[in-house]
Amino acid sequence: MQPDPLARAQEYASSGDHAAAIRLAREAENAYAPAAASDLEAATNLLWVRLNLARWLAVQRQPDRWDALTVLDAAEQTWREPIVQRSEMVHLLGAELMSLRSFVLRQVGRAADALAAADQALLFFADLEATAPEALAAVGRVPILLNRGAALADLGRTPDSVLPLTLGLDLLRSSGTVHRELEAELLVLRGTSNTLLGRFTEAEQDETEAITLTRAQPTRAARHLLAAALNNYATTLTRMRRLDEALASVGEAMGVLREVDGEPTTAFQRRRWGIPLSTEAEILLALGRREDAARSARLAEPIMREYAEELPDLVAGSLANVCLLIGDAEDDLAYAQEAYQRFSELTDRFPGRYDYWWRRSADVVARLTS
Repeated sequence: MQPDPLARAQEYASSGDHAAAIRLAREAENAYAPAAASDLEAATNLLWVRLNLARWLAVQRQPDRWDALTVLDAAEQTWREPIVQRSEMVHLLGAELMSLRSFVLRQVGRAADALAAADQALLFFADLEATAPEALAAVGRVPILLNRGAALADLGRTPDSVLPLTLGLDLLRSSGTVHRELEAELLVLRGTSNTLLGRFTEAEQDETEAITLTRAQPTRAARHLLAAALNNYATTLTRMRRLDEALASVGEAMGVLREVDGEPTTAFQRRRWGIPLSTEAEILLALGRREDAARSARLAEPIMREYAEELPDLVAGSLANVCLLIGDAEDDLAYAQEAYQRFSELTDRFPGRYDYWWRRSADVVARLTS
């Protein structure tokens, strides 16, 4: 008997060899596609292959999220075929498809579309609860709630974002299963929302818990989550004016990145440094170390501009913040005005999300033009 090609691909992905998994999935996709319009088994297999292929494209060491989105578009076309729509699997496949679409759309900065996909996935889950509860995984709803909360925060609906993230955490912790990386990501996201809302004590609790969880996990994904948690904790500490602690935390975040990746050589590795460098610049500026702050912000600037060429919506706020930091640290009016213009546009698009930075940029422009 020939081994199932998807099962073989999943084995490669589990071992970290995403390139081999993607190659086998492409072969399986080509094998199942011709019969998918008329054969339910072929259509179902094709959908599962494409869902896995899209996930691997999105999470491999150098993600190709646009390609992942193209694969998901093809998966949705198959899912909408009459033969699938009439099957008992339609809601389960729809939930998996929309959950993954929500994740990938969020990763390319399309927060509104990510939110719509997450909401549709939750509707499918509700249908399954009523008709086939045995098909549901204990924590199947948790990633959807995570993406929904993150998308709401990205859209400026920060108060609304806390509830789905909290529901996801409660559901995960009550399920009896252990998913430490998922738990840590929920905590990191909720901590970010709490910081934006000025709930610094709650944010500190979430972020320190995420740091504790990820320190104990050896995987590459967990180490990157640890770096994110440390960076976000540094931001929270900065808002609380605990600046020396904040500087130590962001320094540790960059140490973790260096430990995992070494000195960045690829574009994607460089991108991981943009946010912590910006955080470091903000802390140094608050400490009065303007020259050091400018140096960190200048290191972040080309990373963010390069990143924005590919994913402008995803990093628009981060690029605007780098411009603000350079303008403030170097008394550079052109950078301050660029920051103000960028934050003004973002504030119009996402009311409430960027107010803090918009006010800061306005203050810097006023200081430099007075």
